[in-house]
Amino acid sequence: MNRQKDFKFRKHDNIGAADAEDDKYLMDCFIDTGDLETLLDCKDPHSVIVGRTGSGKTALLKMLENKAKKVVIIPPESLSLSYISNSTILRFIENLGVNLDIFYRLLWRHIFTVELTKKHFNIQSEEDKRSFWQKIWQRFTDQKNRKALEYLEDWGKSFWEETEYRIQEVTTKLEKKLEGQIKVTIPKGIYGGQIGGNTGITEEQKKQVIERAQKVVNDVQIRQLSDIIELLDEILDDPQKQYYILIDRLDEDWIEDTLRYRLIRALIETVRDFRKIKYAKIIVAIRQDLLDRVFRLIRGPGFQEEKYESMYVRVYWTDKQLLEIMNVRLNHLIKRKYTKQPVSIDTLLPRSVDKQKPSEYIICRTLKQPRDVIHFVNKCLEQVINKKNITVDAIKTAEGEYSRDRLRYLADEWNSDSPNLLEFSKVLRKKQFRFMIQVLNKACEEFCLDFTCRNLGSNDPKIVKSYLSQLAFQAANANLDLESFRNSLVQVFYKVGILGVKLKSYDSFMWSSGHRGAISGTEINNNTKLEVHPAFWRVLGVINKEEL
Repeated sequence: MNRQKDFKFRKHDNIGAADAEDDKYLMDCFIDTGDLETLLDCKDPHSVIVGRTGSGKTALLKMLENKAKKVVIIPPESLSLSYISNSTILRFIENLGVNLDIFYRLLWRHIFTVELTKKHFNIQSEEDKRSFWQKIWQRFTDQKNRKALEYLEDWGKSFWEETEYRIQEVTTKLEKKLEGQIKVTIPKGIYGGQIGGNTGITEEQKKQVIERAQKVVNDVQIRQLSDIIELLDEILDDPQKQYYILIDRLDEDWIEDTLRYRLIRALIETVRDFRKIKYAKIIVAIRQDLLDRVFRLIRGPGFQEEKYESMYVRVYWTDKQLLEIMNVRLNHLIKRKYTKQPVSIDTLLPRSVDKQKPSEYIICRTLKQPRDVIHFVNKCLEQVINKKNITVDAIKTAEGEYSRDRLRYLADEWNSDSPNLLEFSKVLRKKQFRFMIQVLNKACEEFCLDFTCRNLGSNDPKIVKSYLSQLAFQAANANLDLESFRNSLVQVFYKVGILGVKLKSYDSFMWSSGHRGAISGTEINNNTKLEVHPAFWRVLGVINKEEL
């Protein structure tokens, strides 16, 4: 019996979930663009997966976890780093200007050393621990390795405790050393009650505190941990036993922002340190906007961002690959539920939508992310319950819902940098989809005045501290010319993906979903041409008719 003749889409049919954690299609429908093989190679330096929301970073980690045999997953929220955040003395010295980056790297090295050791020796009980010590002391007898082993011995039982306990233990040791040095210079009451302030501290005292505290931080056990890394390289010497530590969801609220950025910076540095181990690899997934924010806010003297480039696996998708995602997942849905025969996507979609091939119509309304394709097609399937095909009307109706969702999700993604993105996107309402930049002049002027009047005297930090909000206030009060506001707004819209730009008459339109994530203000002038991304035409009421 050919069940395909009786096939009809049913309620709750979909081609996957937005979150890879819940995506039942992931294992069967994963499209490998070559990144997975690179990540699995422990000798390959690429170890930081960088991409936008929905690009497939978590999917790569899930596939790696499934394919590799020896994997340790470290969720950032499980580290319980609030102890560091609440440390009176650490906050005090950091606010004075003491650099704690070495200490943060110590924490990550300690965590990774313990996790790899426990995984390799399968330490789960007291008997396992005793067996480990016996094996390790018998195997490594030279002086250099003995020094590394002394580090493990120093920590005793706490070395094997849960990560939260170990982090607290490491932090407590540093606090005691710092307190011992600082109390020589200033009374405890000052650094105990004047967090972040210098009240009661002379400039000479401040200088002495910084010097003493920095010396204590710089003398933490980095040398011993360097020896540990070399020791691990000797222990993990079997190419048939490769170990992977996976870290994801760094964008979530696992610690307050300032400390989170410093810990992420230290994490990336530590990932570089552990590349010395041939058969172990730490792999981190991080959103592009978060990585940009970390390096923008946490920059030290002589910082060179390009030195990290060799570590990045940048996740990009071509139209052809996105079409393959759509095709494979629709096929999987139908074959799994209705027929074993392969189904062509062309038989499910109409011949054309607005004189465009339907699959191309859908893909060009995405920001080139798999999650967008999945979301759009799922919206289409909601419109065709008890029908055999996805119709033009279904695609058009789905597009309206998808467009509203896409702008809202974009605002969520960029909330830290541009918390008022939804509000500012109103400047583009009812515009032609392609226009010269001067068209925005009047809309920007009206918006700045209206925005300032509505938010006058606001105490909302999302309003007061927002970069775009400040520019709007300045423009409304004639402290900033409107052209500068307009150009800054275009820069933001380009970076997040709402606008494409054509800087020269002989250029083609550029999009941040390509390899150029940002443009400078000096590149924008009155000859710049703009295009609203098709993903946002419906929600912004953009007119699909070219002005020029």
